[in-house]
Amino acid sequence: MQIQGKVAIITGAAQGIGKRTAEVLVDLGASVVIADINPEGEKVAKELNNSKIDAENPLVALYQRCDVRRSQDIKATIEIAIKTFGRVDILINNAGVSGSFIWEDADELATAAAIDVNLKAPIEATRQVVRYFISENIPGCVVNVASMAAFVPLEFGPAYAASKAGLVSFTGSCGTLASRNPPIRVNCVAPTFVDTVLTSGVPDNVRAILKAAGETSADDVAKQILRCVEEDGMAGDVVRIRSSDCISLHDGPKARAFGFATNIKL
Repeated sequence: MQIQGKVAIITGAAQGIGKRTAEVLVDLGASVVIADINPEGEKVAKELNNSKIDAENPLVALYQRCDVRRSQDIKATIEIAIKTFGRVDILINNAGVSGSFIWEDADELATAAAIDVNLKAPIEATRQVVRYFISENIPGCVVNVASMAAFVPLEFGPAYAASKAGLVSFTGSCGTLASRNPPIRVNCVAPTFVDTVLTSGVPDNVRAILKAAGETSADDVAKQILRCVEEDGMAGDVVRIRSSDCISLHDGPKARAFGFATNIKL
């Protein structure tokens, strides 16, 4: 899918990987919705619009407050994207939380947040946008942001690792949507440690372990998200990112086609 003229919704785009991805897409001619609970998203959208102030259409970015745990917020975000830019072509499920060392938690709240934000929300957002693509009979692309924790169990973050492993499995299960006409492609990136606000509160001993396993940048991840959108042959794929010079496709299973994806009835 070419980026020029496309419309993308990016969750968690007020900072870090999401923000950098928004910048890359706008530079390539896309319009973006900054979907985030963080009001800094308003500033990001303003900066992106200011970067195109001399363009024929300087409105290229919009901030929409979105708590991805709420299905209604996701629905409202899709609706505002259509109202403002006329369509949606791309969804990037980037919003995430780091979870906790669950054995020391006095309640289930941190675990629930990890599952709700990192796994349940991307599934729900994908469900909604895929139904939109089908109803409009247009091609579409979804990119999920997982983690290398999906493949390397974490003693200090079992709920986080489980949520990211689930997201990788979900992506593989969506691979057969690409057999539709027009196709809907769902892919995933799985970076190692990225020094962002999400990881800023990680204890020093945990940070050292993560960095020893590999370290990459928001820019590296944004480039691979772009790859997942642009390369039409990618569907149900997961890009493992250990560093800027250690990137590979995960050799994992994808769903077999039994005809369900091509016979969806709305």
